[in-house]
Amino acid sequence: MYGVTLLLCLSVAVFAQDPMPCNPPPQWEAREIRVDRQQNFEERRRLVYDAANRRERRIEEVEVNSTRSFYDELILWNENKQYRVDLRTKKCNITVPYREWRPRGVPPESKFEYEAVIGAAGIPGESVTIQIFTWNSTDGDYNRGLVTSPDCIPIQNVHASQKYGFEESSYYDLTAGISDPEAFLIPEPCKTPPPPLPPHF
Repeated sequence: MYGVTLLLCLSVAVFAQDPMPCNPPPQWEAREIRVDRQQNFEERRRLVYDAANRRERRIEEVEVNSTRSFYDELILWNENKQYRVDLRTKKCNITVPYREWRPRGVPPESKFEYEAVIGAAGIPGESVTIQIFTWNSTDGDYNRGLVTSPDCIPIQNVHASQKYGFEESSYYDLTAGISDPEAFLIPEPCKTPPPPLPPHF
């Protein structure tokens, strides 16, 4: 009898372990507010995210009466290409991605930290349960991801490194899937014009 009781206790302990990393939608769209505390910089942009093909489209919201530049970026990590269009001048700059691919949400190798409730717990429709996971990138940088539970919708990502400092991205109005089939087409200003036709005689 003692052996059966011990076995049941061990079984409960196994099933009561920390939650495993969940699977966020592989493709989604959202409004993003990105804060770079080291540079004292904040930007708001529309984000189209595709983890399956390792690509992102980021279109900044242009601020009225602002004199700084705003950009439309298409980053294709699998092709090692980054297209960046100045929304004021329409000039395009084509380079390689300035940093490695970084998953948003939580990757499989992340570690569960804790769970919390945002809002009024116990009142239906007035709260959401979130889970926090952390992990280190291949280069040793620290990452933290906040997602809803149980649906695993990304809420926030934090990235800290010696090279880039402390960056924080928060997501709003997120919808699963990609509504615009042309979101990952090369921007018009970045397309190479066709060669001129030979003279016709």
